[in-house]
Amino acid sequence: MAAVYKTVSKKKAQQPAEPVDDEDIDMEELLNDADDTTDSEEEEDEQGVEAAKKQLAAGQMPKTRVLILTSRGVSHRHRHLMADICSLLPHTHKETKLDTKKKTAGYNLLLNSLADLHSCNIIFFLEARKQGQDLYLWLARPPNGPTIKFHLNNLHTMAELGAGFAGNCLKGGRGLVVFDRSFDEQGPDMGAPGTEYRALIREMLRGVFCVPKRGVKGMKPFVDRIIGIFGVDGKIWIRVYEIRESDGEKKKDGEDTVKPVPKGKDVLPEVSLVEIGPRFVLTPIVILEGSFGGPVIYENKEYVSPNQVRREVRMSKAGRYSQRRDVTTDRVAKRTDLGLSENSQKKRDALETRKLFA
Repeated sequence: MAAVYKTVSKKKAQQPAEPVDDEDIDMEELLNDADDTTDSEEEEDEQGVEAAKKQLAAGQMPKTRVLILTSRGVSHRHRHLMADICSLLPHTHKETKLDTKKKTAGYNLLLNSLADLHSCNIIFFLEARKQGQDLYLWLARPPNGPTIKFHLNNLHTMAELGAGFAGNCLKGGRGLVVFDRSFDEQGPDMGAPGTEYRALIREMLRGVFCVPKRGVKGMKPFVDRIIGIFGVDGKIWIRVYEIRESDGEKKKDGEDTVKPVPKGKDVLPEVSLVEIGPRFVLTPIVILEGSFGGPVIYENKEYVSPNQVRREVRMSKAGRYSQRRDVTTDRVAKRTDLGLSENSQKKRDALETRKLFA
């Protein structure tokens, strides 16, 4: 290979260089001609837009691919959460940890370049802070945005829920994303000003958890799970359930008959939901116009950071300690003034009870 490379490089070096005109070129003409896009790329973009419009007109979701990754400093529970989401959603691409110590232009350049490299149009980024105590979720649409930042808490993975919640969902199957009535009541209200962000959050969550009908490698044509999204107290609660049908009892030894399968009103097997996990709660913090940047279009004024909560807990403990210390200091000073302490410098009266009845 080295010899072939040397011969090719020699042939390129021996080729005569193209003549360069010495004519002066205006800067405006140079800038106008500096267009890297070709006709083929423009045609491909137009074809992609037309294909997306046809899919939407036919009632199908456009092809989506989710890039999921974490930052440095995540704990084992955060890694298990990422593994659970990758197993539930077949249209995800798992990437290694993002080294935030070497970032120069923030998350904007690094994550957008990764999404472009792996042909992903949604970014699911888990950022851990304070040595894994706090976990934040970034949902973004590269390269133009928007970006939503959530605080993720009350996390329970599939393994933590125990054997009672273990399901039998098929890997690669699709799930039904159901927005509960509570989310609708506290969710999008386009008539009232200042509540348009709820519709944006709804569309972003739908893009992440809704699996496209076609164009996903390894997907199986089965719907065996339900992803429920609820809205309570200004937070988003996410639960995952398995769709389970009740079966008839097995025939035992010596029995010739089998008990029939319980039927519902519609002469169909009874269907029940079994929670399989993971479960977590999202608190929206801020929405940015661009992808990991740009102006702020929404900010949650009611959000309290966990750092502030921990600081208030420390201050309350310090206040109780200082109060006990002040009481102790006052008691010692009072005993000293009354001459009741051993090291008291107060002169005792000759008519004191201690001296009279000593």
